[in-house]
Amino acid sequence: MAKSLSSNNQRRELDVDFTFVFIIALAIAVLIYVAALLVRDSFIYKLLYERGLTQYIVVFLASMVISFVLLKLNTLLREVNNLNHKPIPDNFSFENPNSDELITLWKKLVNDRSLISKRCSRVIAAYINSGDRKAATELALDDSAFYQSATDTSYAFPRILVWAIPLLGFIGTVLGISNAVNGFSGFLESAAEIDTIKQGIGEVTSGLGVAFDTTLLALALSVVVMIPLVLIERFESRLLLAIDVYLNDRVLPRLNDKDSNNILDGNNLSRTIRQTIQDNLPTPEHLIEPAKELAREAATQIAEGFIREISAFQDESSKIFEQMNKFNKMTLADRQEFITSFDEQQQAHKQVVKEISELVTDIKETNAKINNGLTLQANQISEELTKAAQILETRIISLEKNTTQISQIPQLKKSLEKIVNSLERTAELESTLKEVRENLIQLQPALEKIGQPRRLTLVEKLDPSPDSEDNSIFL
Repeated sequence: MAKSLSSNNQRRELDVDFTFVFIIALAIAVLIYVAALLVRDSFIYKLLYERGLTQYIVVFLASMVISFVLLKLNTLLREVNNLNHKPIPDNFSFENPNSDELITLWKKLVNDRSLISKRCSRVIAAYINSGDRKAATELALDDSAFYQSATDTSYAFPRILVWAIPLLGFIGTVLGISNAVNGFSGFLESAAEIDTIKQGIGEVTSGLGVAFDTTLLALALSVVVMIPLVLIERFESRLLLAIDVYLNDRVLPRLNDKDSNNILDGNNLSRTIRQTIQDNLPTPEHLIEPAKELAREAATQIAEGFIREISAFQDESSKIFEQMNKFNKMTLADRQEFITSFDEQQQAHKQVVKEISELVTDIKETNAKINNGLTLQANQISEELTKAAQILETRIISLEKNTTQISQIPQLKKSLEKIVNSLERTAELESTLKEVRENLIQLQPALEKIGQPRRLTLVEKLDPSPDSEDNSIFL
């Protein structure tokens, strides 16, 4: 029987199986991602599918915490239902710890798997083995402490998951920022045009948005799973407290103490009481004689003590009278000195009052001067502040004008580019004109020769033949 009583003492009735937690968490994560597929154009879809690997891990860990909470809630609700049914009847008798009815009840509670039945069975087992309520009470207290420790241990893994979810979000953020910065630095090395740089900056900022979205999802899920986890832990603590209250209020007070059972079960209780009185209490004759002797001795001692006290009182009284005379003389001397010092203090007080009144008058005059000065300074400061406000207003207006001019800088830049292009074209035209001028300078002698007056001579010449003569005609 002792072996059976010590079995099943792991205090794990409220724990959940983490195999089921893993399976349910996987199902929840799959449902979340399938539901996100229905809204492909939403921010949630992008947040779950387009933000890296950490998003999948975070969702799965949050699903594990949610599945743990659901399984724990199911277990606790079942235990609350068992507690409401009261496993021990209110009219059950615990008078005899070795009765067959009590052993039958204990076996019934052992076979029941509920937490309240297990705890009641352990308390009844301690009562059966010891026959004492004190032993059962101590076991109930130890049992309560063990269950509280087991409860704290069962929540260790979900707390680690809740702690790890935001850390994974921060890791995703750091990775996203690192990739964005590395991509931007590599992009700047190869970028040459402004449009290309703008495109690269847009890609970098989108990468930063992806990085921060990982932290957003992790923090949101950590808050979502932390609140039900805290509530379910509080619910379990209240359940354990309710079981402790049931044991302390409904079970333990009905048990009997071992000493009281031994005394109350005897048939000769009155005879034992009478014999105890006769053995321990003296007779009246034995009490009277010592009382008389004690009274005589006490009277003698009181008389002697009274005489001694009277003589001592007389001596003390004479000493007190002498001290009173000395005290009176000292009092008169002190009174005279007090009167003299009091007069001196009155005169000093009058002088101090006079000086204080003069000082107050001076302070009032000084305060009036200071108030006037402060008023003047306040007026001057207000005027200066007004001027400063006006100056600031003018400067703000000028800054607005400058801002307008600065906004016109891109247009000026475009016009300057056009002017530069036109100047380049003008420079090319100027070089062309310079070449034309040099060619004209080289052609000038020939042109001058062409411009001089000329005389034309016509010569007629026939084809030469052997028999012909020279028939040239000169004009």
